[in-house]
Amino acid sequence: LGGEQPGEHEHQARAARAMRDVVRTTELLGEAVEAPDDPDDPDDPDTADGGSAGGRGALGAQLDVVRRCVELGAPARVYSVSLGGFDTHANERNAQARLLGELDRALGTFLRDVAAGPRGGDVTVLVYSEFGRRVAANTSDGTDHGTAGPLFVAGPRVRGGFHGEQPGLTDLDDGDLRPTTDFRDVYAALLAGVLDAEPGRVLDGHETRLPVLT
Repeated sequence: LGGEQPGEHEHQARAARAMRDVVRTTELLGEAVEAPDDPDDPDDPDTADGGSAGGRGALGAQLDVVRRCVELGAPARVYSVSLGGFDTHANERNAQARLLGELDRALGTFLRDVAAGPRGGDVTVLVYSEFGRRVAANTSDGTDHGTAGPLFVAGPRVRGGFHGEQPGLTDLDDGDLRPTTDFRDVYAALLAGVLDAEPGRVLDGHETRLPVLT
């Protein structure tokens, strides 16, 4: 299982290598024990006033597992973690402050710790939201689902600074911010520059790239 066979099709060989990588990653990592929820933790999105939809993110614990995988040389090239609780239809100010504080601490610790290891120079982090928020507050001191959203890229190879144009708070599209940067431009840059992949094959012909990498 997971072994390439002489004369087999390229796709079969690739599937075999993928299976082998999964097995190897599992062997290296062992059993990752998730930290139990702390009901008194103010950074828990379940207890964050106004937060909902996602439950406890345990972002720091997730990123620590990723860091260990990187340090152990796991063959995986992409890792996905998540932080829930941003569906802030009510009392958004309190929830956002707590959630963004957790993101800052967890991501800052991860970047610092992984940079100290031998593979830190190979790590690039993409932070994105699955949905944006509208500009105007609703009647519950929150905001409703919108279109445009923030996107952060971090790592030693990232060209720092603000990319794209600052969206206007008065020039709105039916109450939504007008996006000034295509997410695919950032994604294409990371596909090509980090994963050595062909963006057009992944993004249905989209090749435009934002110069976010050095």
